[in-house]
Amino acid sequence: MIFKTCENITPSFLVNTSTDIIKEEAIETKKEGYKKQKIKNNVEVMATAIAEMSQTRERIWEKKMLLEKERLEVEKERWAYERQKEEREREKMKMDFDLKMKALELKYQKKD
Repeated sequence: MIFKTCENITPSFLVNTSTDIIKEEAIETKKEGYKKQKIKNNVEVMATAIAEMSQTRERIWEKKMLLEKERLEVEKERWAYERQKEEREREKMKMDFDLKMKALELKYQKKD
């Protein structure tokens, strides 16, 4: 089958699949879209670009601040954990010391 047709397409749009008519139409549409964009004032384009950059910079800054806040919270939790660990070790050492002292006291009491 050389020609393809659809019910809602008029015969003027019949296209041979080996030709590039569709691609040419797409290129023409892109050119027209480009011309419409070029009509914009250069000042408007620059203002839009500056506004976009400002918004992007602000979003990046906000994300950076959130990450910094999370990092500080994690570090604070780590310090709290380390402090509790040190306190437990100190208590354990104190209990071991007291136990050894009582053992020595009992040992000396038995000798007397």
